[in-house]
Amino acid sequence: MLVETKYFGKIEIDKEQIITFEDGIFGFNQYHEYTILFANDILCWLQSVEDKDIVLPMIVTPLVFPDYSPDVDDELILRIGKLNQEDLVLYNIIVVPEDVEKMTTNLKAPIIINSKSNKGIQVILDSDEYNIKHNLYEHLKESKQKVGE
Repeated sequence: MLVETKYFGKIEIDKEQIITFEDGIFGFNQYHEYTILFANDILCWLQSVEDKDIVLPMIVTPLVFPDYSPDVDDELILRIGKLNQEDLVLYNIIVVPEDVEKMTTNLKAPIIINSKSNKGIQVILDSDEYNIKHNLYEHLKESKQKVGE
């Protein structure tokens, strides 16, 4: 299947790479089918299959925030498949403004994808532990410094 994308032209994907969000993504509730471009990188793209202009940069959360462990109601997770931690992948949408030092990620509304069912959901966490605009640039800078110590 050929998917037209905003930034990468036309890309061939298998139908098995389509992830269904029954409720859509916040702000784009009318779109339900997405694919992840460059899924093996720390930074990837959630590309709508239905509209080439709907594309959201995301981080693979455990690679950037290894201690990130949001408390999500099991009933929400069950909507995308069985509760098997090995099948669930966490992502967070990022915003990259012109000034890259102001790059943020939304830790308050993670995207959870069940790799077995190819279904996804975006949830809003009840906890105040995580922010909508967590400064990702500063986090990456601090993480790099810790690795260098």
